[in-house]
Amino acid sequence: MKTAVLFGVGAMGGRLLRVLEADYPGIEIVAAIDTDAAKIGRTLAEVTGYQRFGVIKIVGDLATALAGLSKKPDVLVHMTESKPHLIKEQLLAALNAGLNVVSAAESMFYPGLRYGAFADALDSAARANGVSITGTGINPGFSYDVLPLVLARGTSAVKRLTIHRCIDVTGTGPGDIEHVGYGLTPEEFNRRIADGRVEGHMGAPESLLRIADALNLDIDEITEAWDLETADFEVDSGDPTLGILPPGRVIGITQHARALHQGNEVLRTSLAMYYQPEKFNLVEEDRIEIDGAMPVKMSIKPAMQSLFGAANIMANTIVPLAEAEPGLVSPLDLPTGGTVRGLSRYAVDPSRQAKPGYLPVTRKV
Repeated sequence: MKTAVLFGVGAMGGRLLRVLEADYPGIEIVAAIDTDAAKIGRTLAEVTGYQRFGVIKIVGDLATALAGLSKKPDVLVHMTESKPHLIKEQLLAALNAGLNVVSAAESMFYPGLRYGAFADALDSAARANGVSITGTGINPGFSYDVLPLVLARGTSAVKRLTIHRCIDVTGTGPGDIEHVGYGLTPEEFNRRIADGRVEGHMGAPESLLRIADALNLDIDEITEAWDLETADFEVDSGDPTLGILPPGRVIGITQHARALHQGNEVLRTSLAMYYQPEKFNLVEEDRIEIDGAMPVKMSIKPAMQSLFGAANIMANTIVPLAEAEPGLVSPLDLPTGGTVRGLSRYAVDPSRQAKPGYLPVTRKV
């Protein structure tokens, strides 16, 4: 049994509780934190509707959460913001309290690439306290990196790899809205891209370089570009803070990232993030194509859901992360199979006779 503290009872946190209500009996939420004053003092059941850990009352900080427990939890599941300067102190506090940390922040997938001092601080704190920390989700953490690398294991001499993903982002929480740029006018979106306040999807360069590392591909630059979609009708964002978007606002963003070598494209990602994509004749899909000694093509329809998919990946990472070596860990270094969901294992049933074409089995706890 692994015990966990949930930090962030929002769009993602609620979906994690949905996952744990259906699966993973070996994971137990023992405390919950949120900085929203409207949630503090209420139970998880009252805020999310899920019952498995529904009696737990939400508190406003980690110290209060730990003070109410008789035993230190194994893991903090972190689901608040994405940008390093907003989450650094939250993560350090958990590490210094002796908790392993799995974070949904996109910047935590490969923080050493662009946020070296941030990554070094986390790695040092984790090692000093004998715990581990990682960042993962559906993207980065699965669709853009883990999944294509699993597929690439079936071929060799890879020359080019492309990833296309089209998703419905309805219901995305405020943390993602702020850095992706949904709901802005196109002019304001472009201004914020130029000054760095908006980044769109965070993590494409990190995923591309992790793939290049793993497949030994030569890369010398990465470029990103954004295509915007507006509507001439109102669009429901599914988020109570953003609400109904009036005509003319950004309701769809297609973000392209290209990894180049001497001007030639080696890796490419295309992520179409839309509210109600079906209204724009778009098909929700994950598609990966690998140009290698044996070409590989894979399509998943509908696409892996953004928030619910990320919650599933997070749940699947809790146990392997808790058992990892201390320090800042890449999710690519954790077991691909993730967490075994049950509390038992299958074995041959000795009370029944096995024979060709028939194998009796039983579960053993």
